[in-house]
Amino acid sequence: MRPYDLMLLLRTDVEDHKAFLDDVQALVGTLGGEVAKVDVWGKRRLAYPVEKEQEGFYAIFNMKLDPAQVVELDRVLKLRPQVLRHMVIRLDE
Repeated sequence: MRPYDLMLLLRTDVEDHKAFLDDVQALVGTLGGEVAKVDVWGKRRLAYPVEKEQEGFYAIFNMKLDPAQVVELDRVLKLRPQVLRHMVIRLDE
């Protein structure tokens, strides 16, 4: 497994951000990974509108995941309507 950072930008109208972040953490677990830390930045104003949204809710996951499972994580997050943007960054070991 390799270390990764996952940056999530969520819609601000999501009812319960904590529950959604717990779901993402559970998803990483079902893919065989482990989340070391979740850094919640909260609601921030965006530099430009993203899908007609002016504000977004930011969260950063520090995790370890198998490289083959990153593709599946990316696919699942693209299908979630709550996610405005996401980015997975591979870290140096």
